[in-house]
Amino acid sequence: MIVSTKELGELLGLTERHIYNLEKNEILSKIDKNQWDASQNMQAYICYKIANETTTTDGKQARTRKDIADAKLKEVMLSEKIGKLIPIEKVAKELEDIAITISNKLYGIPHALKRRFAIENVIFEALSKEIENTLKELKDPQIYTQQAIEIAEKEKKAKEREKQAQQEQEKRV
Repeated sequence: MIVSTKELGELLGLTERHIYNLEKNEILSKIDKNQWDASQNMQAYICYKIANETTTTDGKQARTRKDIADAKLKEVMLSEKIGKLIPIEKVAKELEDIAITISNKLYGIPHALKRRFAIENVIFEALSKEIENTLKELKDPQIYTQQAIEIAEKEKKAKEREKQAQQEQEKRV
């Protein structure tokens, strides 16, 4: 999966500056400007971290961390293979195609109605204006940003409830 520097930073829990420093030290490698292979770089970073930790900490702890990190990496790779993880570029292209199709269909409605029912120019203009205003509103990124925030909050609350339920179950045992 190809990701941007920012996305790789989010996956690894690093700043963009730190990622570029790791690239300079030949620990991470990018495909092209602002394009990174997520699985390859996650694996390289895990190996780098394990190599650094084994010299300073107990080897058993480092091995456990590596196993956990490898499991997470395999989970990401599996999700990508079975189609659960879709590259953002593909999603963006699909949404763009859908938006263009819907936009064209909506702009065609007033003309189709004018031909079919011989509607007056006033109604034609009003309908065209309403469609145009609706499409402009849908293009507003604020709407989607707000929806993304609401979804993130719902997911956070669900995780908190799940964590509380798990803690309560542990207390019972």
